[in-house]
Amino acid sequence: MSRSPNLSDPTPRVGTMSISSTILESSRASTPLATLVNSGCKAVGGIFRLDYARAVVLTDDWRKTQAGGVPHGAFLLAAAGAQTAEGFALDDEELILLRVSGTAPLPNESDLVQTRLAVVRDAGDSGKGFDEVTDELTRNELQQSAFDCEVVGTFYTEPNSSAILFGSDIDNVVSSARYQVFLPSEKVLSWVASYPEPQGDDVLTLGAVRFASTRRRARAAGVDSADVHVHIDDFIARKTAVFGMTRTGKSNTIKTLVTAIATHSSRTGTKVGQLIFDPQGEYANVNEQDKTGLRLLGDDDDAVRIYKVDPDASDAREKTLRLNFYDRDVLDAVWGLVSDATAPVNTNYAKSFRAADLTEPDVNDRSAHNRWGWALVAFYGLLAKCGFTAPALPQPLRIAFPAAKASDFLAANPNALASAGSGKYELTSPQAALSLATWVAARPDEFPKWHDENSRFPDIAGVYDYTGVTSAIRTIRPFHGTVSTGDVAEQLWQDMIEGRLAIVDLSSGNDLVAKVMSERIVTHLLNRAGEVFRSNQDPVRLQIVVEEAHNLFERGGKDVADNPWVRLSKEAAKYKMGLIYATQEVTSVDQRILSNTSNWLVAHLNSDKETNELSHYYDFRTWGESLRRIEDQGFVRMKTHSSKYIVPVQIAKFDHAMINAARVAAGLKAVEVG
Repeated sequence: MSRSPNLSDPTPRVGTMSISSTILESSRASTPLATLVNSGCKAVGGIFRLDYARAVVLTDDWRKTQAGGVPHGAFLLAAAGAQTAEGFALDDEELILLRVSGTAPLPNESDLVQTRLAVVRDAGDSGKGFDEVTDELTRNELQQSAFDCEVVGTFYTEPNSSAILFGSDIDNVVSSARYQVFLPSEKVLSWVASYPEPQGDDVLTLGAVRFASTRRRARAAGVDSADVHVHIDDFIARKTAVFGMTRTGKSNTIKTLVTAIATHSSRTGTKVGQLIFDPQGEYANVNEQDKTGLRLLGDDDDAVRIYKVDPDASDAREKTLRLNFYDRDVLDAVWGLVSDATAPVNTNYAKSFRAADLTEPDVNDRSAHNRWGWALVAFYGLLAKCGFTAPALPQPLRIAFPAAKASDFLAANPNALASAGSGKYELTSPQAALSLATWVAARPDEFPKWHDENSRFPDIAGVYDYTGVTSAIRTIRPFHGTVSTGDVAEQLWQDMIEGRLAIVDLSSGNDLVAKVMSERIVTHLLNRAGEVFRSNQDPVRLQIVVEEAHNLFERGGKDVADNPWVRLSKEAAKYKMGLIYATQEVTSVDQRILSNTSNWLVAHLNSDKETNELSHYYDFRTWGESLRRIEDQGFVRMKTHSSKYIVPVQIAKFDHAMINAARVAAGLKAVEVG
């Protein structure tokens, strides 16, 4: 019969076996789980103590060296069985997955300490080396050590099935005497890190397993390039968080995900629109250093559209981000932007201003329609006062105005109005609106109808001289353009319907402008997606990508009903809308969003405040210290929707090979490198 090998002796021993025993052991060594162990995995020791949550693994320096080192966080496989001529044979169809969390004292640690002290003393007194003052038995004893390991779960098979299942615990604790512990080979490590393995067009090779910043021994042992495959579908219609300090590879990770989704969409024929809010312009433009960029995923505006304040007219992919603030076709959008921009101003005047309703009433309600026209006079005058220039109004504004009063006004402002008959006059320019609004506002007694409680004219004209309001409105002036037509938010919705990649370059505005514009666009997309949902149509599959999310997400901010980001986290699943958000501040993200996040990719964080917040989710508490200490770019700890446990990954570098794979899948020629 076979016996377990001595930990200090790596040579397996096989006793005398009968033919029937040999056949039995052969079958036990060729089961799906045994095949994993026998696929180049290296024995590193045995289990000394096992309970439901932790295990202590006995090992020695020779075995660790042969295996290429055992870093903190490494995966180990514990199997009950014995080494045979046919390979390692399992007693039971299960493997316990362990994760190294630290070292543990040996059972005879106190005796070994005394021996170590004696060796150090003898070597020092004699001037001899370690080997000269110790015998072989003592050397073997002094090279033994132990790992403290977390029990991650159990791989197992069901009777009459070859499928390998996973449970996130163990369902029995037995004697540890027959457990051998193995360090996975590169092939097996890739399988463990990718479990459950994606198939077909659902595969994204995101990077390689990486346990430590120091990788010398992993490279020497050939286990530094175990690929990590993830399910692309995990990242579609779900929330994904990318956390890390500046320069830790967040943008690279996002570009890799966006490109993979684009490739997947082309290969499967499934339209998936992707919208990126780009605060620094790094996604909208080609990287000058390596000449890569997401805009290379398409050659024209059929696949890629980039919305900028100042687009390049020679590039069909670039579109204007501006709205004509005087265009009544986008009045609701403009009023929403102005209201959001002034929201931080909490004076009574500002509140009354934002309470104004610029929705056009029924034209048959002459009184209400006249009051609405005068509210527009005040609003367009306010825009003119705040520097929103335009040679003319896109649509002339017709108002009711007593002839005698009109004559008085025209005497002081020649050509500002044009008669339209029957007591009606037309304004054709923003400056005329400003002049008229200022003139009427100064004469409340002469125009009581336009200054009573039913009129919104005084609420709007009343803020002309309040710099808090006017200064806030001036912040969104970069998004005004006189040649713009239509609503950008609606154009983006149409892009999502067509499965395009759309990048909104917000680098020309300040943080407030970026926040206001992005929130309005997200609100519009949610509303349009809601319309599709309520009409029982097939949902529009789309992804929203947000960089520097800490500038947009307010922890403890607006209620769900008013916060588009929280709405997105709550409603997006039923609409098939996904969200990828990146930030260096976990604590800045609303907890309602964090709680609904399916995928986590976490790089270096420099504060225990941030890692403590992270520790509330899954088992990220285990990784807190390493996340604070290790700053290597692209080194993340990853938990995906499908995965059963956190995997440490070195994210692959976004390059032309990824770009060209997406282009070829879309039927485009590969771009030349160099």
